[in-house]
Amino acid sequence: MSDILTPQGEGATSAPTHLNGSFLPENSKLFWLAVWTGALTVVTLGIYRFWARTRMRRYIWSSIVAEGDSFEYTGTGLEKFLGFLIALVVLAVYLGVLQVVLSFIGFSLWGAISSKPNGPTDILMQLGATYGTGLAVLPLIFFAQYRARRYMLSRTRWRGLRFSMDPAAVGYAWRALLYFGLSIVTLGALMPLATFRLEKYMTDRMWYGDASFEQEGQWTALYGAMKHLFIAVGLLLPAGVIIYWGLFLGFLFLSFLSILSFAGCIWLLFGFIYYQVESFKYLTAHKVLDGQVRFTSQASCERVIGIFVLGIILFTILTFFVILFFAALFFVFPALGSNGMTGGGLLGALVLILGSSAYIVLIGAFVTVCISAPILGHLVDTLRVENSGQLEQIRQRAGDLMADADGFADALDVGGAF
Repeated sequence: MSDILTPQGEGATSAPTHLNGSFLPENSKLFWLAVWTGALTVVTLGIYRFWARTRMRRYIWSSIVAEGDSFEYTGTGLEKFLGFLIALVVLAVYLGVLQVVLSFIGFSLWGAISSKPNGPTDILMQLGATYGTGLAVLPLIFFAQYRARRYMLSRTRWRGLRFSMDPAAVGYAWRALLYFGLSIVTLGALMPLATFRLEKYMTDRMWYGDASFEQEGQWTALYGAMKHLFIAVGLLLPAGVIIYWGLFLGFLFLSFLSILSFAGCIWLLFGFIYYQVESFKYLTAHKVLDGQVRFTSQASCERVIGIFVLGIILFTILTFFVILFFAALFFVFPALGSNGMTGGGLLGALVLILGSSAYIVLIGAFVTVCISAPILGHLVDTLRVENSGQLEQIRQRAGDLMADADGFADALDVGGAF
């Protein structure tokens, strides 16, 4: 949302027909906020992270301004912490029962899990038992993603009106399993279907005050956003076939194959970013609020990639100097690296622990200020709300308590932006 959302149009007394927004954080303040909240999180062995994320969200939300009014985040660290404890108990029970069931199935089908499988069937069954627990967590991950968005909306206000979302996480979870399963089976060919259907499921259950959102459009329109992914596959597929059949015809050919594979991997990464940005623009342009208010986005894929690449470069430089600092420290003070758990050995271990903790905190602050916040800012600055005069007709809606907050998202570490 570019510069402060200001009314546009000829009439000075009429309601604005559209508005833009702006993202106005102070980078220095955001950096130090990320540093000290990160430091407290490390010192408290992760317990403070619920309050840290709450503080970050409050600052980020307040930095998003629309027509002179900033957004407000009303969540609290305590409700996030209590929600996490509830989710942790549920996850422990769920995974415990699942492990018992998988063990029972394993013993029933082939006795004790043998370290020497008798054939392909036994191998597949052992793999299923090994990875079954991980796959069984997928429904909870999708469940958590829906509830994370619902929680953030329920704690977000603009002009005093709440956003909200209907409780439908279970329906989202099984749909996500279905659509992503189809995407995997079709080697990504139906990824636009998954993207569109799942976003529509969420959007159609979102509210601003007493006005509902609706996702329009067609999922097939997202194929245009996949063009760079197709190019990447076109580069990687020949390399994969050659490697599979072992068709190496010399050093020059192997060098060409390596270059082709590297180019394909890089193109795949940028293609994924391109898909995310272009699908966001399409889905945004086909969202409707209260049947009349529409949105457009002029987000630039080149700008997002530029922020990402610059961030990676700065991250690499920072990491290099940190490694250089520790190398010089242990070179100048060789006693720090002496063996044993007394004297220099203990001091060296302490230096490594404190240094590593400081590095983790700095990297977290760096990623927030140099990558996450600039990308969010670009998306906000390029968002435009059409027919915004209709917003004046929207009234308040009953609040959403969500007693367990987004505890599942915290427990599974998903859907917890900022």
